[in-house]
Amino acid sequence: MRDYKILLVCSGGMSTTILMTKMQKYAEEKGFSLEIDACSAAVCQDKASHYDVVLLGPQIAYQKSSISAKLSNPVASIQPQDYAMARCENIFKQVDEMMS
Repeated sequence: MRDYKILLVCSGGMSTTILMTKMQKYAEEKGFSLEIDACSAAVCQDKASHYDVVLLGPQIAYQKSSISAKLSNPVASIQPQDYAMARCENIFKQVDEMMS
């Protein structure tokens, strides 16, 4: 059983908040520990140190290299279809790959 600490980042923090809620529900249903937050790209550097991974919404995927350069965490972009459809299983698989 893995404990997840994930920071979701998008341009304003709004669309990732919707995804965050769905990911929390998924974690509850599957019975694993999840610490998750959503924020804007402007404040992610201040929050990132508390999390294991940083996931970017597709709308800011183009900022991945500049965000990665400022953080010590693994950073990845969520696939657009997984983000749009809130495919939590696929997103957690992506996190597992990032953490292994």
